[in-house]
Amino acid sequence: MKRKKLELAITVLIYIMTAFMASSLAVLILRSYSKLTEEFLTFDLWMDLGVPAVIAECLAMTISLYNGRYEFEKKPFLEYVTAALKSTVYFVGVWAAMLLIQKNDITDSRYYFVATVLLHFAILTVLLYFVQKVMIANFYKTDAASLVAIIAERKDAQKASELLKCDWSRRLVGIMLTDDDGTGHDSVEEIDHIPVISYSRDIVDTVRNGAIDEVFILESDERSELILKMSEEFAQMGIALHLGLSSLKILEDRLCDETKEYIPKIQSRLGYLGRYPMAILQPPVVKLRFEYAKRLMDIAGGLVGFCFAAILYVILGIAIKLDSPGPVIFAQERIGKNGRRFKMYKFRSMYIDAEERKAELMKQNEMNGLMFKMKDDPRITKVGKFIRKTSLDEFPQFVNVLLGDMSLVGTRPPTVNEFNRYSNYHKRRLSMKPGITGMWQVSGRSDITDFEEVVRLDCQYIDNWSLALDFKILVKTVLAVVMRKGSE
Repeated sequence: MKRKKLELAITVLIYIMTAFMASSLAVLILRSYSKLTEEFLTFDLWMDLGVPAVIAECLAMTISLYNGRYEFEKKPFLEYVTAALKSTVYFVGVWAAMLLIQKNDITDSRYYFVATVLLHFAILTVLLYFVQKVMIANFYKTDAASLVAIIAERKDAQKASELLKCDWSRRLVGIMLTDDDGTGHDSVEEIDHIPVISYSRDIVDTVRNGAIDEVFILESDERSELILKMSEEFAQMGIALHLGLSSLKILEDRLCDETKEYIPKIQSRLGYLGRYPMAILQPPVVKLRFEYAKRLMDIAGGLVGFCFAAILYVILGIAIKLDSPGPVIFAQERIGKNGRRFKMYKFRSMYIDAEERKAELMKQNEMNGLMFKMKDDPRITKVGKFIRKTSLDEFPQFVNVLLGDMSLVGTRPPTVNEFNRYSNYHKRRLSMKPGITGMWQVSGRSDITDFEEVVRLDCQYIDNWSLALDFKILVKTVLAVVMRKGSE
């Protein structure tokens, strides 16, 4: 579903750019050949020429894209030419009607009208061809691609791989075989050039410990206890689950069983793998426009935060260096959305041997569960105590926000060691991009000593996410920092 919305958004942008570029280039080319009258040259390039063309393009798009034929797929160049020609015909009809109704003087210039139409056809053909080619060839390599794994019997694995490779928005990270226990496989096995990353006995552990956004289960016996149990555990992890329709009702009943300790909030809908219908179970899906809005907010906030971080680097850098030996910036591998790994940056607040000394201090851990916190941690430097109390040590994370590894608001990214000890439902707190601040931070992070409470608050944030909630958390974070509340 998100792929279709992304395809539509990119296609709409292509059409609008085409209309504006065609009308603008027509003026520039005809002006250089002195084919425009003095009266015509007095027109406002944007308001009198560009806006009517863009409005006409938007109206024409509702006709040309009505049948939904805007999918990005590999096809002959002639098909792009045909699509561009058809859209140009619609554009000409709507644009001409608009100009005549407005009694716009632009209609007096046949050169401009013809030049715009020809350029519209040429530009639209080129943009449709090259943008789709670039997206299909490269998007799956980016961090924005959805990471997908196949769970199937050996006989079905290659067919499933071939179907999923046709989806440019997904990256196939591995195949997991349910009818093979892995005995006798010393080297990495491949099916259709995709590595086999797990066998029957280790599938759940592989998904929990790996970076996977979606799982496709293709089994001949979809109602087997093995598949149902496996599916239930994946749903608890917050991973999008694609499975056969016949097992949907049974799985929904099991996930909603009130006797269970943890009941994930999930949505179900119909999807397809090629021509095959599948049920999709996943956490609440963020609409694409809100996802873009959140990212724009992250970029704006990240730029402001980065400017402050650059200033603080100069000021705090000197103090950190004078206080103890070691780098100014501390970089540590953390776990991001659905198991992705990245380097998180902070101003160093501890001695350089802090990680080595952590093991001997574990007995004094004040947290119940998989996080470490100690009130008077001897590993923290004098400057470190100040920058932690004022939350200044967090500012380099605005670099992570700009890089796209983190968001302004989200769940806190765990360390690799913490993540390796997660239960299935713990991983659900990573089903959204991690953030600098979040629900449990503004709930008084110094007062919360139970990791299960942290997970509960993080899942509550994920289940009820909205831009308004993010804004509310950001305001509370600023107030908490100013009042020095909850940070130790």
